[in-house]
Amino acid sequence: MKKLKKATSIAEAMIVMFVITIWITWMYRIYSKSVKFETTIANKIQAIQIAREWIEAVTNIRNTNWILFSWEYKKCWNTFNYDPLCIWSSTNKISHNWKYKIYKDNKWKLYSPTWVLIYKYTDETYRNKFRIWIDSDWFYTATWTITNLKPIFTREIRTNYIDTSDPTNWEDINDEKIKIKSIVSWIDDISNKPHKVELETILSNWKE
Repeated sequence: MKKLKKATSIAEAMIVMFVITIWITWMYRIYSKSVKFETTIANKIQAIQIAREWIEAVTNIRNTNWILFSWEYKKCWNTFNYDPLCIWSSTNKISHNWKYKIYKDNKWKLYSPTWVLIYKYTDETYRNKFRIWIDSDWFYTATWTITNLKPIFTREIRTNYIDTSDPTNWEDINDEKIKIKSIVSWIDDISNKPHKVELETILSNWKE
């Protein structure tokens, strides 16, 4: 009888241990998924902020052109990096259907990375060319220095003219509007596929 009770107690203890193990494993999985989900949400919020910053930067370029060339702002609103030739020529404009990075050298400026054939986060060349960095003041920057930290994000600006006065000329000096798209991509622990945030705005050549 004592042996039977002892065997029963051992079996019960094993069942309890099994149930506890299952519960701990289940709780760990829930916790792990919760942490990964929170990381993804935090990364998305951060990506939205990063994308919005460049929308504001391109808007600032347009507004600075208005100030620098106030007497010819309709001709120079979309000039490339404040080139005074905009007053007499339609050249040196922000290009149609193009991809840019932005950097700051006293004023916000655009430049186009070279040797990029595939515009996807999964392409190593794309990641290297469009990766953003964190500088010593903890600001995001497209320019690497020895003090920069390397985050997981890439960021690019895409430009497309709309409402053109001359459909045969993509960069006609009289184009009315340009669509600016800011794209931020990254990969985190919750998925091996890239995430993406896209923000858009439309800039015009007239003062609202």
